[in-house]
Amino acid sequence: MKSGKEKENPIFSEYKLSGKVAKNRLVAQAMEINSATAGGGVGPEIIERYQQLSRGGWGIVFVEAISITDEYLARKNGLVINKKNLDGFKRLVDDFKKIDDKSLLMFQITHSGRKSGDFSNRIKAYDDDEEIPVVSESGLSEIRDLFMESAELAQKAGADGVDIKACHGYLLGEFFRPLNRRTDGYGGTVEDRGRLLASIISSIKDKLPDFIVGTRISLYEGIRGGCGTNGPDEVIEDLRDMLKVLSGIADAGVDFFNVSAGIPTITPNLTRPSEDSIFNLYHHFRYAKSVKDAFPDVATIGSAYSVGRGNAIEFATENVGKGYTDFAGFGRQNLADPLFPKKLMDAPHSKDSVNYFLLCGGCSGLLRKQKKVYCIKYGKKGTNNN
Repeated sequence: MKSGKEKENPIFSEYKLSGKVAKNRLVAQAMEINSATAGGGVGPEIIERYQQLSRGGWGIVFVEAISITDEYLARKNGLVINKKNLDGFKRLVDDFKKIDDKSLLMFQITHSGRKSGDFSNRIKAYDDDEEIPVVSESGLSEIRDLFMESAELAQKAGADGVDIKACHGYLLGEFFRPLNRRTDGYGGTVEDRGRLLASIISSIKDKLPDFIVGTRISLYEGIRGGCGTNGPDEVIEDLRDMLKVLSGIADAGVDFFNVSAGIPTITPNLTRPSEDSIFNLYHHFRYAKSVKDAFPDVATIGSAYSVGRGNAIEFATENVGKGYTDFAGFGRQNLADPLFPKKLMDAPHSKDSVNYFLLCGGCSGLLRKQKKVYCIKYGKKGTNNN
């Protein structure tokens, strides 16, 4: 039975999201385990991973970066959503919902762009020094259609919504940058830099009005001319430009902003703070608050709460309670302990039994090496999670 203190805690309160209800404010962020079957299909290891998260009692669970095409892949064994793989995704959702039908399950869909691996094709949003083809205007129409088709397949699979990945250097996020000076209506001005994602979101919402559609964004990337700067030659953080880009996306009907920062291959300690950069956790809190202040009617998901470890719930309680964010997102922690929320809710002192992740970067190292990903301390299920 929950204590009175737990009942009052805002992180255990419900939140209405586009006609559906998240049962609490704890979010399992998309964490790639690079364990798909041939062709990006859903195999036993993927099913087991999300069964464990379903047992954890999260308010929202995001299924790891699912590519909208098998032509551009960041992971050799990454998931791909298409008609051939649809039955596997249906099994994933069915098995998840059999355990907990109150937890919202959403697919994160993505195009890896220039972040594709050496084994795959690459493409980029705008011209720069890298010898990678720039996507054409006709190519953008195809990509828009692929995102639309992927959202429809996600709904057919039974997912509650999609999180369109526009962060961490992936293709859609590149369009937001002041560096993007395309002249075809998809670059230059703040309106045009957000046009592609806004058009994808509005198309999905028009066709699937009851489907939750959000996007994960890097508010500040930490590179010259990147997201969160005020010009192509600037490196100092100035969020005004990025918030103007997001304004058009908000107007398109987005249901949530899933706020992150950095580019893991370039500014990794900004994206996922480590022991040496733990202060960056507070930047993540500020980024989420900046988005929430700018778009109070759009749900906001904050990131990097795993870094708080034993203090993470206190941070989440404060930030949700003060309205700085609507949800607290946990990435590496959900690998270390997929049962994290359940343990917190089962008993007043249950946090003492939580397996807190180590800030070691072991899972990230496995991903960089294109190996199957798991918590190197606690294994695939976490200690005491069998």
